[in-house]
Amino acid sequence: MLPSALTRHLAADPSTAAAERWYLIFTPIWGLAAGLVMTTGAAESWRGEPWADLAYMVFGTSLWLACVLGGYRWRAPSDRGRPWHQLAHTRLQLFLLIFAFLGNYYSEYFYEILHMHYGFGTRWNVNDAPAFLYPLTVVYFATYTTLISVTARALRARLPPRLGPYAYLPACFAVAFLETLLNANPWIRRLFCYDDLRLALTFGTVMYGLWFVVAAPFWMDQGERPGAPRTLRAAATNALAAFMLVLCVNELVREQIAPRVTTVKRGAVGLDDYGENCLGPPP
Repeated sequence: MLPSALTRHLAADPSTAAAERWYLIFTPIWGLAAGLVMTTGAAESWRGEPWADLAYMVFGTSLWLACVLGGYRWRAPSDRGRPWHQLAHTRLQLFLLIFAFLGNYYSEYFYEILHMHYGFGTRWNVNDAPAFLYPLTVVYFATYTTLISVTARALRARLPPRLGPYAYLPACFAVAFLETLLNANPWIRRLFCYDDLRLALTFGTVMYGLWFVVAAPFWMDQGERPGAPRTLRAAATNALAAFMLVLCVNELVREQIAPRVTTVKRGAVGLDDYGENCLGPPP
């Protein structure tokens, strides 16, 4: 059961509300699973094993599939009997899949600007990002987008009408800050870290929060704007358009803003680059 403070601010559209409800229910499940794997040393023990990449991929893919299948199992009553491709859950998952794939594929900005590092020891990497993070990020983003949407509706109901369109902005930066804070913790320092945690929590929050600022109108449009096209093609187009704006933000930050705040390391790749960074020595 979800707190009434959350359920009363789910989307008005029953199909979208059912998807959001499931994502919120699934959040502590994936959070506990990821927390146990990362903090108990299980993920670190996989590193260096011949089957390590397979273990990581099974972990990330399993959580994603659980998120996907749960959305179909606990669909809205009005969605029962409807084809799977007509559900809001399917459209949201397609949006998130595209957005998460591109977010990982273009992770160079986090390496170059925020000096982020991975220590998983993976060989299965796609454009210098561990492959298992691609499906796992869809699960994260399902939670993040839902929290931003729910918070935006809650604030919109309390703000003057002229400020309503901007109600989602505080949640964008709050989610970005919380993700950075929760992920960059000392218990997983040998798996993931930033050279300068203060920079990541401040400037990084602004940089990452801007992703959600430019992208949120696209995913919220799918289930809230009357007359908005509710097709898989529209969801894919929205995701591509949203990430095009994200790339514009990243370029602006890297070229014009970040050099005034930190050292931009062009071409940096934070994969198991032990030694001159925050990761510990290799096993």
